[in-house]
Amino acid sequence: MQALEYPTSSAKTLVACSLCGLTTLHPLTNEQGDVFCCPSCREVAALLAESPVVETSKTINEEDVQNVTLTLNGMWCSSCAWLVNEQLKRTKGVVNAETNFIQSQANITYDSAAISPKALKKRVRSLGYKATLPNEKPHDEEETFLTYLIIGGVMVLHDMVVGAGIYARDIFGWATPESQPLVDFFQLMMLISSLPVLILLGLPILRAGFASLLRGQPNIHTLIMIGTFSAFGLSVRNLIVGHGGLYFDTATMLIFLVSVGRWLEMQAHKASGKAVTKLLEQIPETATVVTAQDDMTIAAAELKPGMRIRVRPGERFPADGLIALGEGDVDESLLTGEPKPVAHSSGDAVKAGTVSLDGSFEVIATAVGDSTIAGQIGRLLHEALWARSPLERMVDKLAAWMTPAALALAAVTFLIWNHFGGAEKGLIVALSVLLIACPCALGLATPLTLWLSLERAAESGVILRSTAVFERLAKVKRVFFDKTGTLTQLPMKVQEIFVVDEDDEMKFLQQAASIENESEHPLARAVVEYAKTRGIKLIKPETFKMIPAFGVLGRLPASGASIAVGSARHMSAERLDMPAKVDAQAKAWKEAGRVVVYAGWAGRVRGIFSLGETIREEAQEALSELQSSGLELGVLTGDEISAGERWQKTLGIPVQAALTPDEKMKRLTSDAAMVGDGINDGPALAAAMVGMAMNRGTHVARAASDVVLMRDDLRVVPWLFDLSNEAMKRVRQNLGWAVVYNLAGVGLAMAGLLQPVFAALAMVMSSVFVTSNAMKMNQFPRIGQSALEEELPDATL
Repeated sequence: MQALEYPTSSAKTLVACSLCGLTTLHPLTNEQGDVFCCPSCREVAALLAESPVVETSKTINEEDVQNVTLTLNGMWCSSCAWLVNEQLKRTKGVVNAETNFIQSQANITYDSAAISPKALKKRVRSLGYKATLPNEKPHDEEETFLTYLIIGGVMVLHDMVVGAGIYARDIFGWATPESQPLVDFFQLMMLISSLPVLILLGLPILRAGFASLLRGQPNIHTLIMIGTFSAFGLSVRNLIVGHGGLYFDTATMLIFLVSVGRWLEMQAHKASGKAVTKLLEQIPETATVVTAQDDMTIAAAELKPGMRIRVRPGERFPADGLIALGEGDVDESLLTGEPKPVAHSSGDAVKAGTVSLDGSFEVIATAVGDSTIAGQIGRLLHEALWARSPLERMVDKLAAWMTPAALALAAVTFLIWNHFGGAEKGLIVALSVLLIACPCALGLATPLTLWLSLERAAESGVILRSTAVFERLAKVKRVFFDKTGTLTQLPMKVQEIFVVDEDDEMKFLQQAASIENESEHPLARAVVEYAKTRGIKLIKPETFKMIPAFGVLGRLPASGASIAVGSARHMSAERLDMPAKVDAQAKAWKEAGRVVVYAGWAGRVRGIFSLGETIREEAQEALSELQSSGLELGVLTGDEISAGERWQKTLGIPVQAALTPDEKMKRLTSDAAMVGDGINDGPALAAAMVGMAMNRGTHVARAASDVVLMRDDLRVVPWLFDLSNEAMKRVRQNLGWAVVYNLAGVGLAMAGLLQPVFAALAMVMSSVFVTSNAMKMNQFPRIGQSALEEELPDATL
């Protein structure tokens, strides 16, 4: 018998830009040999090198490396986040920093021996932004800002009404010497009423803009500061000298409109973080622990695995665990997005955050705190919120360069119009250019849409490791599925066994099931469950090895020979002879559509298991939806070729059978996604453009996947593709609008055809358009729901 060799895996990597992290096949380098993806990255790196991080003379002790998350206030766009992030990275003692504009937080890794959290907070405040530490009460920016906005609105309304009256007097020729003192009085009142607007709404902009300008890194604050305060200063000068135009109403209206846009952005940011907040709020703060004396209430943080917990009807489970006593329906929609209750009884697993609807349970805790499924999902979502996609990084870099570009254009505009129309005209036109060129809409266009899509996916039981997954899903052309446990229903059941020596049937069961008990594969689970129903006592193996796509290999105490359990190829690889009657029985079972598992030791195959599997009820519907979307489908499986041909007829899509993990990887093209749940899928899930692991997937499969499908329903897959296509469509719409708006607006402003007030209004309306377009992701239908149904309010959580 010819022995088979087990496969090995290979991998390849791309060159990553040393500045933004984007991969490239055609890198650029500088004199130091650093790699960059484009000329812009190389130029930015050169600028940052002029103010490098101060190197410490000592090596950082790993024990001194700590992490802190600062809550930030006062950031107006991604340019602000870029400024804070770059300054933090260049601060002595900071190992790494990630600043997120949408989340309004800075996640900082630092050397505690060189710098303290308070010093980091002070560093951020020196830039003109507010920062609070985790143990401090966060500043309620939204409530304070709304109060200031209302006060500012009243003052602006006063200025606009008074200004309109003065303008009407001049336009319609109502000006008389007798009315001039009254006009002077009202102009003075405009100055007085504009001061609260400048102090409450304009002072934060002035502080942040001035700090950024001093450091040579201007941002949106700088644009607004220069424009509005120049208009205000010119008005004060003209009021004192007694001639020239007054622009108090223009300056205050600009600040007010910009502040309205800021408040709308704050509302959108608040909505984008609901997924993590909602999940964390559903975990109970206390738990009822069952003791020998009596029930005792303790904090959920004090729970430990092994504790016995009582959960009454209407209460949420405070930890993951196994039900010891009780039965009833449980609402698991928080984790799976499935509104239908699930019946549970003794021996079933329950998860933290789910609700006991009508049963009283005693549960043995198996995982608590961050180790629970809810805790893991929360961590994945948190990581996804911090992980910028390549498109986001590109837009952030563009927004950071647009601010100095806007200043340069405004300067050129001022010089041109100063030459032809005077300094006052030049200042007003330049002010319009500054306002219309603000990259607010560009900074919001991508992250807000992707964040809201991430939240929508989480609500439906789909957890993405990064917003970049949406970009990759929209580029997928082919989708491949694993068969066992993915397209077929679990759990599988052993229907028959065949043993060469019938007298040794119990020994055969014990030997095979004891080795299989160490595996997480669905076929192994079925063998173990069958052995337990036969009353077989399992033995702990001395050695165990899993060989993907082949089977398992192990040795039991005092057994001597290695025991192999798995496929026929596995038996051949281990040089185990195949008895003729075993081979004949296996062929008969395969022709009947069953899965065959072989087991052997000491030179020959000792017996086989016959397992039956059925296709999932929703599989055909899911496959049809994917095909209707124009995607090519296929199945990659390690089953025998004859079984693959049978499944191809049943499913109606191509099935490639008898594949090793390496062969599965080779079938995955650069535009393919892979859906699986078994340990054999780990390499394929990692190699695919997008890997999706089903709810019952093993730890290895989940670690290798980009998407975890908590909902055990294949209809999630086509729904996720639809969500991704919709998200990327809105991203393209937002980016297209932002680019066209900026280009057209700057052209009109430089031509003197756009007044500053209208430029500010256009800037606000652009942000409103981008925000409202992104917020439409909240109306994307859930699985099995139409768009009309989604518009109706939810009856329950």
